[in-house]
Amino acid sequence: MNPQKVKNGPNFMQQLNKKKHVDCALSSNSESSDDEVDEIVAIKKDVQKQRFSVSAEAYGQFNKKENFKAKFIPKSKEQSERIKQRMQAGFMFSALNDKEIEIVVGAMEEKIFHKAEYVIKQGEEGNVLYVVDTGELDCFKNYGKGDIFLKTYYPGESFGELALLFQSPRAASIIVKSDKAILWQLDRETFNLIVKEASIKKRQQFENFLENWDLLKEIKDPYDRLKMSDALFEKQFKKGDIILQQGQKSNEIFIVEQGRVGVNKNNQKLFELTKLGDYFGDQSIVAGTVESFTYVAEEEIKLMYIPKKSYSSTLKEIEGTLMKNIQIKYGKYL
Repeated sequence: MNPQKVKNGPNFMQQLNKKKHVDCALSSNSESSDDEVDEIVAIKKDVQKQRFSVSAEAYGQFNKKENFKAKFIPKSKEQSERIKQRMQAGFMFSALNDKEIEIVVGAMEEKIFHKAEYVIKQGEEGNVLYVVDTGELDCFKNYGKGDIFLKTYYPGESFGELALLFQSPRAASIIVKSDKAILWQLDRETFNLIVKEASIKKRQQFENFLENWDLLKEIKDPYDRLKMSDALFEKQFKKGDIILQQGQKSNEIFIVEQGRVGVNKNNQKLFELTKLGDYFGDQSIVAGTVESFTYVAEEEIKLMYIPKKSYSSTLKEIEGTLMKNIQIKYGKYL
């Protein structure tokens, strides 16, 4: 998609509503929907600056955090911990601090749906987003010739946030696939004033990194780089923590953001990864082998990571380079 074709102005929402599965764009696991997701990412990037202020205009004084009183719905400790666990899997919530997490958890409301029941319908107004706790849900889009299946949502994934960000109607329908689905619903006000601000800042941080990451230099289209920001997450480790163990397979490609990672083989330290952008876990995901090394946090560190399920829609484009780099980085130690 050529981002220059996305125009701003009074007809923007009409254009946006015609685009493919807006509500299904952020957390796609389906390889069949990669093209649609790419299209939405370009739209989001092009309109980011002018559209994120819409909700502020709509809610006036509620846009000021100091005037905002989030709703609070009592929950058991087990429910609260389960919500936090689900939130950890989502990009939107990864930038929240502990206080913000508590506010969001408190504001979430449990909703139970049953097989074949609609959670959201295409064309309806969207005032809430959902985080999947249990069950599976299918996403469909009607382009005028009947519903087209786009993807399945699993526990930990969320949907409906783009309708809040852009104040657009639901652009797809979500239907319960399993016998039952338990979802956590978050209202528009809490999302806009707590989650949105933090996620925008985190997205900008990720985008700045991706624009300058040497590994992606052969990807010429900047939007192909920026789409990866939706697949990036963060983890922190304490000194001495084992991040990956020799002989195991990794489910993530880790990228050094801050700190030093020791690379060990047979209990002997070989070298350290210290530069922003140094990465590991690629043996498992790119080459399909077990890890030949153990990776240990040499101090308190912060890592970005791309989950294995997102590899095909992000780094697979440069798989040839990644395979060569495995030999360059580790060849003499293998």
